[in-house]
Parts: sequence; C-alpha cells; structure tokens
Amino acid sequence: MISTIIVNYNSAHLTEKAVGSVLQEDEESEVFVVDNTAEPEEKERLRAMFEGRPVTLLFNETNEGFGRACNRAYTLCRGKYIFLLNPDAYIVPPCLRTMRKFLEDRPDVGSVSPLLFWDSFMTYYFPQSLLPSPGRDLAVKLSCLSPVFASLYSLSERNKNLALWRSSSPIRVKNISGGTAFLRRTAIEDCGGLFDERFFLFYEDSDLFLRMQKKGYRLYVVPLARAVHRHSHSVEKLDIMSRTRELYYEKHFNGHFMHRLVSLIPGASQSSTCVDFGSWSSPPLFQVPARFRGRYLFEFSPSPLFLPSVGYFGSGENLAFSREIWDSIDKGEYYCRFTDGGKKLTSHTALCWRKT
Repeated sequence: MISTIIVNYNSAHLTEKAVGSVLQEDEESEVFVVDNTAEPEEKERLRAMFEGRPVTLLFNETNEGFGRACNRAYTLCRGKYIFLLNPDAYIVPPCLRTMRKFLEDRPDVGSVSPLLFWDSFMTYYFPQSLLPSPGRDLAVKLSCLSPVFASLYSLSERNKNLALWRSSSPIRVKNISGGTAFLRRTAIEDCGGLFDERFFLFYEDSDLFLRMQKKGYRLYVVPLARAVHRHSHSVEKLDIMSRTRELYYEKHFNGHFMHRLVSLIPGASQSSTCVDFGSWSSPPLFQVPARFRGRYLFEFSPSPLFLPSVGYFGSGENLAFSREIWDSIDKGEYYCRFTDGGKKLTSHTALCWRKT
C-alpha cells in the first residue's frame, strides 16, 4: 500500500487537484490531508471538498509546521511506501506505479522523486535538488571571489541538470525535494523516523535525506515518473529558510573544518557579466541568438551563478516567457541565458532583468 501525505495551508483549491491526481492512479493507497490553516472556513471547505471520498482529514488547532504535520499523519499510515506531496503539486499517471516498481526492484534505494516540471505544459524543467553542505558553501564563496571558478562551478552543476533533463533512465542524486518524495517506510524507520520537528519549515527534507544516506540508502530521480510542482518563488520565505538553515548546519556540521573555513572567507556579492535586459511589468519576450535558433536551452534563475536554474528546450527566433511562471515569481532580479544545450558553454550571452 502507498500512503500519501499532503499538508494544507490556505490552499484547499490546490490540495483538491493534488489529491485527485493520486486517486486517479490504479494503486492500493490511502490519502491523508493535514490542515495547518487552523481557520474554521478552511476546515469546512476541506470537509465539503472531500466528503464521500477516500481521504482522511486531520485538523491542527494551530500551524504546527510542515514536519510535525507530516509526522502526525505518518503515525497513522499503513503503507509500505510513503508519498509526500505538496498541495501545489500533482502527479501524472503512472507516476506512483513507476516509483513503486523502482523501489521494489532496488532495495538499496531509500527514496525517489519524479521528474519535476514548473508549468502545466511540462516544458520548464526543475533542476536537481541541492543538498546543503559546507563543501557547496565553499564553492559558492569561491565563485564570488573568482569569475573563473564561478564559471567552472556553474558549468559543473549545469551538466548535472542536463543529464537529468535528457535522461529516460533513473539518475542518482544527493537530495530530493520533500514536496514530491516517494519513500520506503523501512528506510525511514532505519534512519530515525520521518521529520525532525525542530524544523518548522524548510531543511526538514534535507535533514531526512542526509540521515538516510548516512545509513547507506541511495536516492534517485526516476524520469519516467512525472509531476508538476506549481512552486511560488517568494522572497518572504528567505527569512524562514535562514533560521532553519542554521539548525540544519548545527545538527550535521557543527565543528566541521570546512564549515569553519567558509566562515573565515570574506563575503562578496556574486559577480555577474550579464547584459541588462531592463525592467518588465509583464512577461518578457526574448530574441533567441541566431546561432541557437535551430535548438536551444533556455535557463532561468534568481542567481547569476544559475544555481539553481530551470531549463526549457526550444527552437525558433523568439521565446515568450511563460505567463504561468511569471505569475509564480516575486518582484525582483532574475537571470537567463541561451546555449546550444551542450556539455560545454559555447559562446553565449547571459541577460539580467527585473520583474516590477
């Protein structure tokens, strides 16, 4: 049996689609929806929405955080496999069957994820999920100090994404997004349980998958399993992330020599050689460089290092930026570039623009 856990927070209209995508699969499963909204109106909306449907609703009196809400449902789950699904995500059949079959065939694997797309047309690919570590922090610090190192580091991470986006075979990864994680229950128990409830929001998934790998389990993305995550990029989330990030590092890397080394390196802003593409109050229209019009890779990121970056493969003279994604991002500065999609960064121009 597969036990699906969805945590709702003022998102009943999205949760309904997430639940529906799970129920439409021909798999033995149970679905738990945990409401963290703690408002009577949302509670009644959920009750009316799922009345008569095979969904167990759990209501918290206060917002107890994502990890604790998942743990509450987990104690009631009967499934051999646990599927964590964000309310703003939905799966595409036969996603569950594909992931279940992969775990059945690979007892050394603790968790898998589907290939993730940002838009409903499934054309904008999400990158590999990055596992926070002192080594990665050191690479970012050095990238801020050395343009040459920044180029090499960005290229290395880009090629990992290319391998994922172009593959039909499972790709081993170091981290998985907790918003679409399919887990082996025995692996969860073996590494000490689902989520550390000290993480209110963010980094609870990285903590889980680091614990799982320390126990010898592997993580994979299975490209033949597909899902859409309508993620909203908000700068307001950055403050919460910084607080839980400190807890994550204190738990796993307290006293680590490289963590201390990173703290000794002076801070610097990430350098950028991007061409200013102006400010936009509606989705921009890009003119594709002539040398890439036969086939190009368009990368989009909030970082001049393009870490992380979303990928789109296309052809033609122009690219109209997705309205769907435009509506999901906050005002602020963004970066993009066109390349031929090869493993080497051929001559290209990166653009910097602002959403106003």
